[in-house]
Amino acid sequence: MGANVVSISIYCKNQRVKLSPDSEGKFLIPNLSTASGAAPLIKVTAKQLIYNKKIKYMDPVLTLDDGTKLRVFQGGDPTGLLTRAISLIEKHDKKFNKQKKVFKKKMIVDLPTRGYDYPDWNWPDEEWD
Repeated sequence: MGANVVSISIYCKNQRVKLSPDSEGKFLIPNLSTASGAAPLIKVTAKQLIYNKKIKYMDPVLTLDDGTKLRVFQGGDPTGLLTRAISLIEKHDKKFNKQKKVFKKKMIVDLPTRGYDYPDWNWPDEEWD
């Protein structure tokens, strides 16, 4: 399975619409959120795209780098996910997820236990509430 996903098309308003991923491997789709101030478009992974509550009914088809086209769902029925299609989608998302990994630095603060004079902060002697 050396093929890679280059685009995903959907059937919308009597025509096929091709969705190509950006440099992060994400796809731009309309935002279904009804929240005020929500962005009109959102970026999603290939897996999020095919499981989108509206798009999954639009017969998503993968286009691979060798020119092959592959339906995501058997006969366009969203209850019949094809194994090869989901494998290629997960491979696509995993490839771009690895490129995006960000390493976080952890900072450990270790207070010295002896041999240091601490400033007098005039802490009260009674217990804190």
